[in-house]
Amino acid sequence: MVHTVLGSSWLPSWFLSALCPALSRGMSVRWIDAGHDFDGPGLDRTARYSGADPRRVMGRVQLERPSDPFQLEVLLRHATLRGAPTVVSDPLALLYDERLPEEDAKRAAPRLAKALKELPADCVVLSVSRHAPPSRLALGEAVLAASDRVVTLREEDGPLSLATLGCEDLTLAAC
Repeated sequence: MVHTVLGSSWLPSWFLSALCPALSRGMSVRWIDAGHDFDGPGLDRTARYSGADPRRVMGRVQLERPSDPFQLEVLLRHATLRGAPTVVSDPLALLYDERLPEEDAKRAAPRLAKALKELPADCVVLSVSRHAPPSRLALGEAVLAASDRVVTLREEDGPLSLATLGCEDLTLAAC
């Protein structure tokens, strides 16, 4: 099942910190950082603040950084080979990158959607709100349409927690 969480630029850092208790209990996660905004120092601070060993917590995160949407597709297709649940952070950043030729973006979008849909285990997609070139908006929507569940998190909605996502059926968060 693909769970997509929509939010602002704070979303990946918040989600990573929210996973800290599960990571300190031994859960591992595969973090595909497509937006290149992994907040290691924030996770370290959260671990220290909660009394967990930061090295142990950081060691539970398998970080991968694709440089284009085609590398992201390959990483998604091999998600089950690693044995850890998968978080895909900001995948549309790669698709909306203006250095990526338009024809490549058009070719990549349906492939990314298909790779997400074919994941055999739970996956969380963290979709950061961003300005997209008008010609690519529909491509991003097509990728996110592969999601089985979409939740929007906003700071003004009140206290944020993984329970806000319907954590009771999200095996990734080990709630």
